[in-house]
Amino acid sequence: MFEQTESQKTIAANELKHLSESELLDVLECARKASSRDHALLVVAYTHGLRNQEIARLRLADLSWKSQEITINRLKSSLNTVQPIVRHRGRPALCEMTALRAWLRERRRNNDPSDFVFVSKKGGSLGQRQVNRLFADYCELASQARIARGEAPIANSVRHVHCLKHSRGTSLAERGVNPYRIKLILGHKSMASTERYLHGSQKQAWAEAQRFSMEVF
Repeated sequence: MFEQTESQKTIAANELKHLSESELLDVLECARKASSRDHALLVVAYTHGLRNQEIARLRLADLSWKSQEITINRLKSSLNTVQPIVRHRGRPALCEMTALRAWLRERRRNNDPSDFVFVSKKGGSLGQRQVNRLFADYCELASQARIARGEAPIANSVRHVHCLKHSRGTSLAERGVNPYRIKLILGHKSMASTERYLHGSQKQAWAEAQRFSMEVF
């Protein structure tokens, strides 16, 4: 049985807002094994930093296979953007192109007439609550697997799909992507909005500071 350390309890108490890389991959891998629709939905949400409403409203006309791009119609006064459909060789759980193609092939076999990309089993678009619920379900599945391996489960505070936007922003920042470019990827009009989606740790901050110190001196 997994038991939290004091540091993990402190993190949980501080309400985490993003998934670690290993947690993200565990969640996406669970979805990939279970459902082509759910896997594609979560990969698209993560890649482009989408809210649950934006995922539910995504339409087939927003996908251009000729240019391999996706049009993101964002809410809350965010920027509408056109972004590439991303390939991720070597990590199939993160490959948006493969995930979307697999789901759309299944849709065609089912002859679903809806113009929404992600449809419910009863037809029509997925509801916002459904999107959050399926993400929470995969967080639970991933947590069970993590506990079985002796690892920490995924915190309850990040078991909602909006944490994928926080996770995307944080992952890009940790890889040294320019904050202005992160702002464009997440569809924000102001850097102040983007800053709310960039999270890190004291350990990472000091490691980077030390690396820069070594380079300078």
